[in-house]
Amino acid sequence: MYNNKKVNVMKKYVIFLVGMVFSVMLFGQSGTKMVGVKEVEVIPPKFAGNENVKANLEEDNSLSLKNFLLENVNYPDGGSVWLSEGTETVKFTVTPSGNVTDFKIINSVSPDIDKELIRVLKTTNGMWSPGYSNGSPTATEQEVSAMFGNNSDGKILTHFVENATICFKTGSKFLFFKHNPEKALRHYNEGIRYLPNDQALLVMRGMCYYDLGDKEKAKKDWDRLASLGGIDSNSINYDLTGMNGYSEMMDILAKNK
Repeated sequence: MYNNKKVNVMKKYVIFLVGMVFSVMLFGQSGTKMVGVKEVEVIPPKFAGNENVKANLEEDNSLSLKNFLLENVNYPDGGSVWLSEGTETVKFTVTPSGNVTDFKIINSVSPDIDKELIRVLKTTNGMWSPGYSNGSPTATEQEVSAMFGNNSDGKILTHFVENATICFKTGSKFLFFKHNPEKALRHYNEGIRYLPNDQALLVMRGMCYYDLGDKEKAKKDWDRLASLGGIDSNSINYDLTGMNGYSEMMDILAKNK
């Protein structure tokens, strides 16, 4: 099913990124509730690995998980996978017992890569030290991203930023000057395929969805934006205050502070 020769080549063109989503789930007798990071002292979960990983454990915890993924992910031998570029992002929860659960695809490069990355992440069950909130083990959301590009390893990020920037500028031209949100949306979608956490792209794609009547997708983008910390006003060079959906977006961001 897998071509090992291609796998070795592909690894030169992938960058793994690891980070914590800044929200925690606290479990108590009254049920589950979301609590902002600013309200509690939070220690993120750590990937401890198996015995082989522990023997070579790096001081940088995220590097250990990246190495584990590079060693264990088998890239599907499908033509569409090799032609695809983008950032695969998977969110999951590390439980108080150190297990992993509740996998969600945030951004997909291909269905085959979705399945393979989740498959390998599931093998880390029991390899985690849990996150802590005020001294107690707590379920904590974690994210892993893999950037799949056709450039060499050191140039993937630059290549992705350049392409996402072109997509943002072209989409904004269609939205603001040609008043064509359908075409603008295509370019914002393409940009987010490269950089799914880009603030400006998430803002503007949400605006397009709202303008086209899809408020559910607009809310999803703005909820994602809120989980990433909100808006850096310097990243957007357009006046959004008069646009459809602006007040709704600001309400979502305000509620998640």
